[in-house]
Amino acid sequence: MEEQKQQIEAIRDYWNQRANGFALAVDEELKLEEAKEWERQFRENIQEPEACVLDDGTGAGFFPVILSRLGYKVTAIDYSDEMVALAKERFKKLGISVDVRQMDAQHLTFADASFDAVVSRNVLWNLDDPEAAYREICRVLRPRGVLILEDGNMYLYMNDPEYAAWHEAQLEKRKKEQAKESLHGKYNVDHVDFSIIERIAGDLSISKIRRPQWDFNQLVSLGFDDIHITTTGEKLPMGFRITARKKEVRLG
Repeated sequence: MEEQKQQIEAIRDYWNQRANGFALAVDEELKLEEAKEWERQFRENIQEPEACVLDDGTGAGFFPVILSRLGYKVTAIDYSDEMVALAKERFKKLGISVDVRQMDAQHLTFADASFDAVVSRNVLWNLDDPEAAYREICRVLRPRGVLILEDGNMYLYMNDPEYAAWHEAQLEKRKKEQAKESLHGKYNVDHVDFSIIERIAGDLSISKIRRPQWDFNQLVSLGFDDIHITTTGEKLPMGFRITARKKEVRLG
């Protein structure tokens, strides 16, 4: 238990360091086509007017801006206190109302069946207990509530030979092509050592599991249906998006 606590605190400390640059990256992301694509995804899957939506791991507040503009009632949580502070600052500047709280996605404090939808982007890969996060998502969703999640096999290459070979090939390709710096690399204004999270993530259980098959199995076991998964990656699944609905509870 003590080791687990130290691990999650190390993860929080890392994202506190990344918060300023992350917020700048979100500023740019909100202007890109990706933001419009997420708007389409939300309109298609969250059809209740003024639906209550939880952004589970908001970071610097990308999703709540889009969700609020669509008229949903948005709650956002993140375990990083620096991310929460910057998200609150963003929403205040934009004049949008979002209930923002510092909270662990693995131990949500909301009542059962509090939300019509839960959205999450690139969060589960850096949790020490992703199974607990999925259980909590299921618990706080209302029957027929929708989960919309994006994640990926971020650090599987540290434990899986096939992904390790792919990773090495990508590094070589970037060197030869002098690939453009990533968005988060571009806005790393505090010069954070990205290898910190690599060392942490390499020890996480989620970095030793091929996904999204694992996620599909988790959702089925928790009572989700209407599960749809799209993946990115030529030969191996790298990133993926999932939509799924919590089943109705039938008595008798």
